[in-house]
Amino acid sequence: MTSTVAGWNGYLRSAARRGVTPLDVALDCTEFLQAATRRAPTRFVHPNTVRRVWPLARLREFSPTVPDGTVPTLVLPPLSGHASTLFDLTVDLSLVRTACDAGLRGVHCLEWLPPSSATSAAGIDDVVAVLTEAIEELGGIANLVAYSQSGWLAAGYAAVHPRRVNTLTIAAAPIDFGPGIPDLTPVRSGRPGVAPAGATTVPPAATRTAALRLAEWPEEWARLMDLWAHIRDPVRVAAYVAVQSWLDAPQGIPSGFYRWAAVHLFLRNELVRSELEIDGSTVDLGAVTCPLFLLAGTRDPIVSARQLWALADHVSTPRNLITRRVVATGHLGMVVDPEVLRRHWLPVLRDVADLSEP
Repeated sequence: MTSTVAGWNGYLRSAARRGVTPLDVALDCTEFLQAATRRAPTRFVHPNTVRRVWPLARLREFSPTVPDGTVPTLVLPPLSGHASTLFDLTVDLSLVRTACDAGLRGVHCLEWLPPSSATSAAGIDDVVAVLTEAIEELGGIANLVAYSQSGWLAAGYAAVHPRRVNTLTIAAAPIDFGPGIPDLTPVRSGRPGVAPAGATTVPPAATRTAALRLAEWPEEWARLMDLWAHIRDPVRVAAYVAVQSWLDAPQGIPSGFYRWAAVHLFLRNELVRSELEIDGSTVDLGAVTCPLFLLAGTRDPIVSARQLWALADHVSTPRNLITRRVVATGHLGMVVDPEVLRRHWLPVLRDVADLSEP
């Protein structure tokens, strides 16, 4: 209701400034309907260079090579059924651009590729190998910036390889899978610790997209109402189309990785129990000592703040080097709301930049 009122109020204020006629309103309605259903190919919009390619991923460089002694930054998208372009959808909706604006140098982003016949069964070892080789490509140490399902991967990696991670920034990510993760990656019935043969099949791409939209329907409606309020603003219209295009272009998940995550995280919650195996080692989050930056959304129906804050309770990072930010947004809004990028991500990444200089 609030977003509907805000949408109409925004439109009426804009209409009053423009002195619209009934014909103008009709044209606005037509443009609104067209924009609401318009889709375009999803891609990285800022100039970048593909620095390395694996069967599973590409490493994209968005800012020049860093000077000696400066730690580069690796942005890590989630491998959860959508394209990695989420972090660079438009000029205003770009986490990688925000990282560059914050003063970080050597900003890179992994791009997970759609599974092929050669990679469809890839598992956690293959994913971790890509992450390791990407960090080695950057000089052996990096700031990790993660969101959603890449958060547990970044945290687990930092625990197993603490010397390769300078800082850890994680947003809207489950660390403790116990307190009510919604069923967005359908794991059917089974006793904890036991995965029936049909329990961990990868759900169809359309199912994952529908589940995400359903979980976030209030935020979806708010974005639609914002489109109506700014229907004559080409930047806002382009942003809406970019987000919806990304949502409607799901991408496959390697079955081995999906099944591993479903069993060891969603079913067994092994990360916070110090039972998870990554890269041949048991993950002990207490091995993490680097500066930690955590961002949680107050309207996030997918990951609660409690599930993310659990990381701060398990690491050995000094308390004064742990930053928690509470953001008034939903799950997707954490990375596709320009105000969130400006008001929350920008200051956090400026602090990361300060910790990256020699």
